[in-house]
Amino acid sequence: MKTAVISDVHGNYPALLSVMDDARANGANNFIFVGDYIFDLPYSNEAARLIMETENSRAVRGNKETYLKKMSGEDQKNWTFDQMGAVYQTYRDLEPDVFDYLINLDDEIFISLGADKTAYAVHTPKFFIDQPKFHCSSSRYHKRMLERPFTREEYLSEFNGLVNSSEYSAAFNKINADVIIFGHNHLQSRARCGDKLIVNPGSCGQPLDFNNAAAYTILDTSDGEIKIIERRVKYDVEPVIKKAMESVLYEKGKAWLGLVFLALRTGRDYFGFFFEIANQIAESKNEDGTFYTNSTWSEANELFSQRFKTDSNDESRINENEKINAR
Repeated sequence: MKTAVISDVHGNYPALLSVMDDARANGANNFIFVGDYIFDLPYSNEAARLIMETENSRAVRGNKETYLKKMSGEDQKNWTFDQMGAVYQTYRDLEPDVFDYLINLDDEIFISLGADKTAYAVHTPKFFIDQPKFHCSSSRYHKRMLERPFTREEYLSEFNGLVNSSEYSAAFNKINADVIIFGHNHLQSRARCGDKLIVNPGSCGQPLDFNNAAAYTILDTSDGEIKIIERRVKYDVEPVIKKAMESVLYEKGKAWLGLVFLALRTGRDYFGFFFEIANQIAESKNEDGTFYTNSTWSEANELFSQRFKTDSNDESRINENEKINAR
């Protein structure tokens, strides 16, 4: 039995299609979806509906889907923050049955993998989400890569050490499953903790580990044991971006989607750099609201655009600016 594990689609329906086609071509007929299916690109309905209608599949709710329930109790007259423009528009665009499906997903599930093996899936374990190591933050991953480039093998070795640290190994071992699956940080990874496998399939729709190919993982129990097969699927991001730029979503959230486009082209997390700039501006104005004021958001976007070339076709300019920022 082969099961494809997919996470963090972020509205990227073309990437999801490519990944699911690749999974089936590699013998996977079962699917586990690990949250964050919507926002960021104008294909949230298509992505969520594909997941809804996929046979032999299970799905959990991510933090993006959790936003929907909170937003459903808010007065839309107060939805005036440019920072949230793409989120507001996605909420309004979601079809009713898609909306109901997403808000009623479970936060965690247990699934049979065949061969008497079970998996536990959650978007991210609560005890792991706020840990300070760079592995669980794509922005820290980016900064550390700029400071001293490291190999994937080095990353996996450190991730394995983190998972097996006294701080986390006990918590992982309390979960009664052979495989513990989570996503959230857009960094494909795997480790062993005692007799358990820890699997993060990375991001299908917005990978941030310096590789922009869509990421997912296959769990193969055909031989009675669990084999982890990590996959990356190349697809053409430019038509995705071109179509997105013609959408209402882009008009409502140009600054945010600009960051999304940069991530799609480079596989890197520029969101962290953007928010550092926005925080500095907000602090200089003594602003402390939940969201940035529209003037601060606009100023941050202008300053970010000056520091970082947002067209990844000119990689030399991106790298030059990153080195300046890192110093």
